[in-house]
Amino acid sequence: MASLQLQRQNYRALGQSGRRFLLHVPTTAMFELDKAADSVLELLEETGAVSEQQVRGRFDGIFSPDEVCDSLSDFLALGIISAKRKDYEITPREIKHFPINTLVLTLTTGCNLGCTYCYREDLTPPRDAVVMEDATARRALDMLLRESTGHEQVNVVFFGGEPTMRFSSIHALVAYAEEEAEKLGKKVDFSLTTNASLLTDEMIAFFQSHRFGISVSMDGDEETHDRYRITIGGKGTHKQVSKNVRRLLAGCTSRPVGARVTLSGGNTDVVHIYRHLHDELGFSEVGFAPATASNDSPLGLDGVEMRAVLDAMKALGLEYTAAAKRGFRHGFSNMNQLMQDLFSGTRKALPCGAGVGLLAVSAEGQLALCHRFTGTSFPSFGDVNVGIAEKDLSAFLTEAQRLHPACQECSARSICAGGCYHEAYVREGSALSPTFSHCDFVREWLDFGIECFGEIMRANPGFFAVQNKAQELHGDQQ
Repeated sequence: MASLQLQRQNYRALGQSGRRFLLHVPTTAMFELDKAADSVLELLEETGAVSEQQVRGRFDGIFSPDEVCDSLSDFLALGIISAKRKDYEITPREIKHFPINTLVLTLTTGCNLGCTYCYREDLTPPRDAVVMEDATARRALDMLLRESTGHEQVNVVFFGGEPTMRFSSIHALVAYAEEEAEKLGKKVDFSLTTNASLLTDEMIAFFQSHRFGISVSMDGDEETHDRYRITIGGKGTHKQVSKNVRRLLAGCTSRPVGARVTLSGGNTDVVHIYRHLHDELGFSEVGFAPATASNDSPLGLDGVEMRAVLDAMKALGLEYTAAAKRGFRHGFSNMNQLMQDLFSGTRKALPCGAGVGLLAVSAEGQLALCHRFTGTSFPSFGDVNVGIAEKDLSAFLTEAQRLHPACQECSARSICAGGCYHEAYVREGSALSPTFSHCDFVREWLDFGIECFGEIMRANPGFFAVQNKAQELHGDQQ
């Protein structure tokens, strides 16, 4: 046996010695290491390379030759060891066809709130709003149905500004989409992101009857929420929003309703926020995301605050793990997403579905990469009149598949794939620049997830399969 070198860039193994789980980085597949495999890997990690003589000297009389050979064969097949460096390079695949299945409609640029950290460049007060004409929206829906080749279900997301300001349009567009989809033998799924300040009983009943997936933007208890999510006149909104949320949760029971929290400078008490939104108000899931801000903006989280956020997320992650081991679903959606990625073996050549299965439509009808790019100076990719600019979109997505050299060594590369396009656009001025400011955060969160995943799989190996089935039945959109 020639000397075999350890390829550290292709795996991440975590857990207690003899009970480790291994993430195969190129494929995001997870493996539980038996005692022989774990011991062989420990030798490799000590030495960096091994010869036949070293292997025999370490394991003769401890493991059978078959056990050691099987472990080495598995590591060779996975590229975790090889005679020379082995990289798994992603060859950019030219995308020529765009069978989209999700369309985000920017119904209005207007919003009745003046949140201090909002990323939208085109946000306006209601009186100055640019609204999407119903004719434009219908053309967008026609395009979605026409371009959704191979998809039996399409997804329509109503967005803004604050989309409930255009409820009459939502009402009409849902009827139109359902009627046109039925002609083609397709189904339509609807979802909406709202600040919940304008919800009425009529809206709630309508969302329930059409099984809307609803996400509410809230930032915590009254003191915290009212610091950031204020009216245009500067007044807090928590009292009204929490009142409406209770009515929403009581009236919309066909699908779970989740909360989305934006963490900006000074707002890092993740556990306290979760307790309020999940335990007190009753949201089924609560997810957290840092505010999108340029590197020198006071709205973003600094290094100390990011540390506090990660520590708090780990605390909730441990609660999630303990609940999962007992067979219960915890409401911390960041952890749920990470666990599902590891269980499903999610492997990303691109950071998200933007431009592949999803496009957004600006109020004027321009096609954007995603909802975050509508109203920005970033180039559009067609419009609802002429359709998708496939050549331009193909060129962008082909280039997006090229990993930055620094990403080649990263254990999170198949889950992150470079990070959010819009985050990079705001921070670095280029949608295709990796968001290096988040790299350490992502890697540490992934390492934590691998250890928790191993604990859950050992204690309750059927947990994730049950959760997947439940999500399929309920059509969760969190």
